[in-house]
Amino acid sequence: MYLTLNAPDLARPLFRAIAPHLPAPLERRWRLPSQRGGSGLPEAVWNDVQALECEERRQRRLHPLSPVEQDAIRALRGRQWDGLLHLFEQRGISGVMVWNGYRGRRGLLTLAAQHAGLRVVQFERCAYPGFVQAGLGGTNAGAAHLLGEAFASTAPDPEIIDWFAATQRQRPKRGLLGRLSPAQRNTDSTPAALPDRFIYCPLQVAADTQLTVHGGWVEDMPAFIGAVTEAARSLPSDVAVVFRPHPSCAVGQAQALQHTAASSDRVRVIADGSSAALLARSAAVVTVNSSVGLEAFAYDRPVVTLGQSFYGGRSLTHEVQDQTALAAAFKGLGDLSFDADRRRRFLTWLRDEGFQRWPASAADPAARALAQHVAALMDAEG
Repeated sequence: MYLTLNAPDLARPLFRAIAPHLPAPLERRWRLPSQRGGSGLPEAVWNDVQALECEERRQRRLHPLSPVEQDAIRALRGRQWDGLLHLFEQRGISGVMVWNGYRGRRGLLTLAAQHAGLRVVQFERCAYPGFVQAGLGGTNAGAAHLLGEAFASTAPDPEIIDWFAATQRQRPKRGLLGRLSPAQRNTDSTPAALPDRFIYCPLQVAADTQLTVHGGWVEDMPAFIGAVTEAARSLPSDVAVVFRPHPSCAVGQAQALQHTAASSDRVRVIADGSSAALLARSAAVVTVNSSVGLEAFAYDRPVVTLGQSFYGGRSLTHEVQDQTALAAAFKGLGDLSFDADRRRRFLTWLRDEGFQRWPASAADPAARALAQHVAALMDAEG
């Protein structure tokens, strides 16, 4: 039997669609089990849980957890940990499916399953609308199958760039509380007063696992803004930096952007218009690990990645590991390069193998294909 949590909302229809096609029944639970009197959380597990909880709160600008609050969380997670281990044995669970699987209840489910020696298939959204990530070891930069050179032998689809660009135009636009300005909704909208030459720096959602888990040497978005602004001193004199706030998040960004715009004449903050328009006009893209970096492949733009990203390095992007390397990349902006053929192979491989199609229902052939993919991961050796 497989086990999953019915969360978040977008994951429920996905799990419901593939359940009939799995080789074992799928138990979908609404909450974690709880059991008193067990051994509780191992110290190493609690350290991981506590560290991620504290980092998320820091990025969201919430008050630090008091010792009393930490004790309460540890007691709750300890009971849930014991409940999960008991449930695995009682129900004969052979594998776990989880959305994201890094934090909160779903993070604890992942850790408990790994502790019990169970396979965990983790799901997440991806840059291709109508597709989903599904793999072992994590999502995005944590997904083992998305890393390495598996794509290199894939024959590039000559139409992949046009296909990818078209999918981005079809992507539903989301904003803070679901509201976007008319300019943001218009994918052809070009912001006014763009510099002639600029580096496009898209901001990301605070406390997202892309930052808390895969951010690398960049702690959060204010740190990213500061690092880019500092490195901008090394840019050629005719190049500016354009920051675009994330349309779904304003936490911790507004004040940092106001400060950097006031302190540097090389910096612009542009919230209107579309990301596609900025990509098309930019000289390069600089990001921690935003999906905008991957989208830049469709515009043949150099990409500088600061954090851990599944599309980073490998002649696809220029990876920088510290502030000095970022300044050097900015100074040599004209020398930034990439392998266009490898990018096309990578994008083709993602569509055909790396990502999976998101089934509309159990009757969708994609549901059976995704279930077979999950079953193969559950049964894989190693």
